[in-house]
Amino acid sequence: MAEQLVTQVEMMKIIALFRQAGYQGEYENFQRVSGTNREFFVVMSNEQGIKALFRASLMLNAVEFQYVLDDKHVFVDEPIE
Repeated sequence: MAEQLVTQVEMMKIIALFRQAGYQGEYENFQRVSGTNREFFVVMSNEQGIKALFRASLMLNAVEFQYVLDDKHVFVDEPIE
């Protein structure tokens, strides 16, 4: 499980990608995409409290918006058993 945790260095690189792409807000959660070591899911909120899910790739140096988190779209940060 420890290898699945996002390191501080990776978080800093991800935040730099977001800033480079012009995104602003609070970073709420970082999670490694299953099966990869250079792609991450990031939950970010804005000033109005709206949360969105993004996929960040350190391999491609890219950030992709996925969807707004609402009643129909949630982010689970605990393993499902």
